[in-house]
Amino acid sequence: MKLKRQISSASDEADVLAAELLYLNMLPLTGATIGLDRKLEIIKTVLSWTSYDVAIPADLVAAANPGYMKGGQAFLNFRWAQFAFLIRVTRELLDLPIEERERLLSDPWAFRDLARSVLPDHDGNFRARAQLHVLLFLLFPKVFVPVSAERNKWAIRDAFADRLPSTSGDVDWDIHAIRQALEREAGHPVDFYDEPWLSKWQPAQTRAQRGWLVRGANVNGTNVISRWLEDGFCSVSWREAGEIRAGASRKEIETAVDDAYPDHTNEARRAHVQQLWRFLSDMRPDDLVATLDGDTVYLGKITGDAYYDDSEGREIARRRPVDWNVKRTLSRKALPEEAQARLRDRRTVVDITRVTAQLAELADMGEEVAPAVVEADETRPLEIPEITPEAANRLLLPLDWLRETADLLMAKGQLILYGPPGTGKTYLATELAEMLAGPDRMDLVQFHPSYGYEDFIEGFRPRQAEGGTIGFELVPGPFKRAVEAAEGEPTKPFVLVIDEINRANLAKVFGELYFLLEYRNREITLQYSPQEKFKLPKNVFVIGTMNTVDRSVALVDAAMRRRFAFRALAPDRPPIEGLLRRWLTRHNLPDAPALLLDEVNRRLADPDRAVGPSYLMTSEAGDRRGLERIWATEILPLLEDQLYGKVVDVEQEYGLRVLLDALKLDLP
Repeated sequence: MKLKRQISSASDEADVLAAELLYLNMLPLTGATIGLDRKLEIIKTVLSWTSYDVAIPADLVAAANPGYMKGGQAFLNFRWAQFAFLIRVTRELLDLPIEERERLLSDPWAFRDLARSVLPDHDGNFRARAQLHVLLFLLFPKVFVPVSAERNKWAIRDAFADRLPSTSGDVDWDIHAIRQALEREAGHPVDFYDEPWLSKWQPAQTRAQRGWLVRGANVNGTNVISRWLEDGFCSVSWREAGEIRAGASRKEIETAVDDAYPDHTNEARRAHVQQLWRFLSDMRPDDLVATLDGDTVYLGKITGDAYYDDSEGREIARRRPVDWNVKRTLSRKALPEEAQARLRDRRTVVDITRVTAQLAELADMGEEVAPAVVEADETRPLEIPEITPEAANRLLLPLDWLRETADLLMAKGQLILYGPPGTGKTYLATELAEMLAGPDRMDLVQFHPSYGYEDFIEGFRPRQAEGGTIGFELVPGPFKRAVEAAEGEPTKPFVLVIDEINRANLAKVFGELYFLLEYRNREITLQYSPQEKFKLPKNVFVIGTMNTVDRSVALVDAAMRRRFAFRALAPDRPPIEGLLRRWLTRHNLPDAPALLLDEVNRRLADPDRAVGPSYLMTSEAGDRRGLERIWATEILPLLEDQLYGKVVDVEQEYGLRVLLDALKLDLP
């Protein structure tokens, strides 16, 4: 620990002071940034450097939870600058006579001037300034506001400047006067992060219409849906949490959940917060809402903000007004599979925007749906371009075979092209992907023995922050990026090409994705994102390539074979059979390379070890000198590798001169 090295020779008193300053630094942070246990762990570590036992007082432990601000990664990364600032302020105070020190600690503005004076002149000024604003609020909460970002203070001042006779150059002084004026108007304390004040200085971004599923068929053992339909509302329970105002911030909801469920795990509490946030603050009037009662699906429209009414008990106290469409209900079993999949989610509040347009259309509520929801509808049919004769002619491959392969991919979702080296597997996979999805909706990744789940789907990656510290962030892999892109255009196909798919440990790389490859309309949780459901959209397709030279197709486990369609590419079978001759004819080259290739493969007499035509599909193969180079640097090394361990003189059996003599070919 860097701090330990810096104060290793200091006194016990210095160690305790360092712990106190760290406490002051971390005190305002909520559990979303750094939890109470972690705060105490850091402080206890510093206290352990003393020669005697030092305990953290119980009142300080209680005050450290839950905090009032999310510091974010920047606040944590700049702790060194904030800590240095606190040290300078403390040193300035300790150097003063006690009477002067007490005067400063009782005069907010004089103390602020002192604290400002010790801010560094260099870049550390910016990095420590947040700590200045935090310290001022902690010491003088009736004068300074709990705002750590200076830009937010200026935004607040500008938004409420009409409460001032005139503005000054002192933002803290102006906000203090503004808050006094607002509190006189409201008759109670003002929090600038609460409504109605928040939206004045931090206007909410306009948000497109959304669709929601809210469950009410089993609320603590009771079906409350009939009450919803009768009185025009929907509700959620969480009865232990009591009343939480409509539009509450996440911080307020976190505090209420922590108080209501102290024994729950952090993950469970985060799930509660997410669900309550969706119902109280993320839902908006004009959003559509669905609920399920057995096989029956009811659809309605939210008509107002959340409210709290516990006159009939807390199970249905937390409510949203809804105009339910009771005249046109739907059968869940008759819905499109994508809609059924979304409705299987067992959470209380679920975002179902991607199937809302279809539900509304079936429920005769299509006129209630915004265009953005229609665009997001994943139940719409895919727009698959047809492979044209021109494309087949360009590839020199049969049109029927290409269309059949494309149909197989569309039907199965996953396809593997397999065959010996040189049969054009990767080239054909990428060409097919571009024909179906276009260059902007396809990607290629190559598997290798060290490739894993974290590389392909998602995993934590180290990242250097501005302060030089190392942190970790969750980074999506190519597969998850493809899924995210595909969700934005549900009618367009997205194709991921995996080259040499058999070189990686497939069970390790695909993980829980194995399930989704077969059951696309189901949802699962990913191991690094357990709080969110993950679904493989119908418009994401995978094309893999696989070499047969090592008999790897036979080694693919049954689970993988069942999930992929397999398409063979062999030099002696369509569509590859005759490809080299067709290419040579198109380029007005002699057919000697095709004759040589046929002779090599006849002598090998092993389809899995055959040599593919792509080695010779080059203008260099049109003369002897070019053929000699290709033979010496590509074909013979390939054959030596394939025939390793066999009693075969590769040069004597497959050398270019030997084959030319056998075929009685005379090349210039």
